[in-house]
Amino acid sequence: MTKKNVLHLHLISDSTGETVHQYARAGLAQFPDTNITEHIWTLVRNKAHIDAIDRNLEKNPGIVLFSIVNNEVREMLEALCTEKGVPNLSILDPVVDLFSNILGTQHTQRVGGQHKLDTAYFRRMAAVEYAVVHDDGLNIDNLQDADMLLVGVSRTSKTPTSMYLGHRGFKVGNYALVPNVPFPIEKLPDKKLFIVGLTTDPKRLMQVRKTRLKHLSNSTNPNYADIDIITNEVREARKLFNKHNWPVIDVSRRSVEEIAASIIHLHRKWLDQQENV
Repeated sequence: MTKKNVLHLHLISDSTGETVHQYARAGLAQFPDTNITEHIWTLVRNKAHIDAIDRNLEKNPGIVLFSIVNNEVREMLEALCTEKGVPNLSILDPVVDLFSNILGTQHTQRVGGQHKLDTAYFRRMAAVEYAVVHDDGLNIDNLQDADMLLVGVSRTSKTPTSMYLGHRGFKVGNYALVPNVPFPIEKLPDKKLFIVGLTTDPKRLMQVRKTRLKHLSNSTNPNYADIDIITNEVREARKLFNKHNWPVIDVSRRSVEEIAASIIHLHRKWLDQQENV
């Protein structure tokens, strides 16, 4: 690996650091061959913190990405980066400046403002709890207030996707299809419910299930990872999805974030269709 492929990345925040970390992850996804060493600094709010960062930059020069609201602390950090010739970027400046120009007002300079305990925050937490209470077929007959239901065979990312969508504010239930057990369509609410079928490549699913069995040290259910049985499970699931005209997402080689993004897109289209009915 060449020197150009090695990068020390200093992520600095006066709050939890989640925002700057996600921003960096999104950018670095475009450079998969780069070897990154992250130096994470959270709750940076005084000169002592800046001095500690100074000492670390001396040992590990690289790039600084920061999200700091307090002007005094920010100026100290920027002066430090200028003195050392360290490339740096305040990640929220472009969007804050845009909003300020459009709205004609100044921002509040509130530390950790994106994490405030407002109505939206509590709604997201309630949605996460909803995903837990309605996981893996639990309370399938109590989905009157659900935004959507995910259906698929075992190990098709239903639970993590439900949790992720919960963090986005969607109330989601999920149901695991079991061989020779009919889907309980009669238990669903009378209202129209957005339902998505999740499928995957049988061979990939076999490997996932084998890993699962090995992790659990479980050898009592050999059929769980049998390729012929898995292929039939996936085939029967597809028949169910087609029968009810549910949209289908193939989760093979997709991250939870990508699966969720596809579901949100389909849900938005479904809502538009419902409004035009």
